[in-house]
Amino acid sequence: MSRVVVEARGLTVGWSGEPLLEKLDFEVASGDVFAILGGSGTGKSTLLRHLIGLEAPLGGTIEVNGEPPSLVGRPRHGVLFQSGALFGSMSLLENVVLPLRHWTDVREPERREIAAAKLRLVGLGGFEHYMPAEISGGMKKRAGIARALALDPELLFLDEPSAGLDPVTSSHLDDLILSLNQNLGVTIVIVTHELHSIFQVVSRCILLHRERRGIIATGDPRELARTSTDVRVREFFRSADAAGRHAGNAQ
Repeated sequence: MSRVVVEARGLTVGWSGEPLLEKLDFEVASGDVFAILGGSGTGKSTLLRHLIGLEAPLGGTIEVNGEPPSLVGRPRHGVLFQSGALFGSMSLLENVVLPLRHWTDVREPERREIAAAKLRLVGLGGFEHYMPAEISGGMKKRAGIARALALDPELLFLDEPSAGLDPVTSSHLDDLILSLNQNLGVTIVIVTHELHSIFQVVSRCILLHRERRGIIATGDPRELARTSTDVRVREFFRSADAAGRHAGNAQ
């Protein structure tokens, strides 16, 4: 049986004491590509912020690798924020070196070697000295993933990695995510609304609903889309499919 990496029990999250999502129960198993799904305003990114320790729950518990998420001490997970969040005044190599410099005692030449290896891993070999302003949106996402991998985490959190990317670039990023999961054994928690990405890379998901303020479906997204009798679940997948076709036709 797979080890539980992320566990939420009775979890309530929100802002200024006002609940946005209530009494969530879910688990992420080691080796999963687990998606947090839902329409606009359902609280996907808010939930992710709580899972990585940026916000404190209003109620219930979160455990990541058996402990409450914390920003204290060396991170045991990596994070890709939606924008990539690269430092514009640093080269790609320097961006990836940063967590190594902050959290390890490795000497600078070795740090740079490790950072260069992480960039090669995500397909950015040869771009070490480029600045973020000099590369495409898809390359920024890849560089952000390289930095998230700098400390060799077992767990990655990815917030809308395909946001703002064309279908071809998004598909290549999906391939990278699958490769990291399958070849490195990294467990991945991903927030996305891209149907192609959901069906391509996700093994299990939760589907959030705004009015319900909670989870309305859990499981393999392909099975949910095919067999769910919940009209809200069917509507989500229909809407995501229509949005994906519209984006593809607009390219």
